[in-house]
Amino acid sequence: MSDFFSGYDPAIENRDEIRATSTELGFRVGDYAAPDEIDPRPMMRHDKQGNMGSCQGFSLANACEYVWALAQGGFSAERQLSSLYAYLESQRLDGGRLFGVDKGSTINSGLKVATTIGMLPESDLPYRTPYPNNARTIVTDAMRVKAGQFKIRSHTWLESYDAIFQYLASGVGAVHTGTLWNDSFYARNGVLESISLRGGGGHATAWLGYSKRKDTKGRNYLWRLNSHNDSWTEIAPSVIDQLCRHEYTSIVGVSDLSTPGPRAVSWMQSRPLG
Repeated sequence: MSDFFSGYDPAIENRDEIRATSTELGFRVGDYAAPDEIDPRPMMRHDKQGNMGSCQGFSLANACEYVWALAQGGFSAERQLSSLYAYLESQRLDGGRLFGVDKGSTINSGLKVATTIGMLPESDLPYRTPYPNNARTIVTDAMRVKAGQFKIRSHTWLESYDAIFQYLASGVGAVHTGTLWNDSFYARNGVLESISLRGGGGHATAWLGYSKRKDTKGRNYLWRLNSHNDSWTEIAPSVIDQLCRHEYTSIVGVSDLSTPGPRAVSWMQSRPLG
């Protein structure tokens, strides 16, 4: 695909490598009790990327913040992670035509940042636009050392609505995605019931939890956190089905667990998870 939206070009994604390094889920649906809903909105920030193609950095940072909350038993402002760092470091690993130019970064390189280098606190590299002139040098070795304090330990390639729901409902982690994107993907009423897969480019968003809203098959709508224009959106399972079948889709669960398994987590007494 020659053009891209908000910085993510899905045509250059290395999906084979993501699949090859994926960790299988070591449990079945019956091994845990899925909560009626997992609503991340009261706990997660929503920042916007503005006029920079940093969507992959935002999706990765948001997903890792969610994982951190699962691991530590709660969310706090001190655990916000730097979207700009995630974007620039993943660009560095992408190299070639991406590094030093505001042309996005790949899901695969974002995963490498989160697993091998680590994620930097937001306070150490706050987000700002436009794309920095010193993009190649703004991330220092000292930042990378500090980032090493938080790494994800596994990622799982997810190919169906059922697999995605299982990953979220069991408390394993968050879902980091790169998909096709065009104007039909915006949900101005907060609920996305249908999309068009014609035209457009690519975009990265985080999928965190699910609502009580269900389709005719009894499947819950998922919560999508988008860094461009709209914020929280309930995505219909039928939309997830479409995206899972599309050639440009990369849907990856990220976790602090080396061997993903169910866990009961309560980070807000009014909204228990598990």
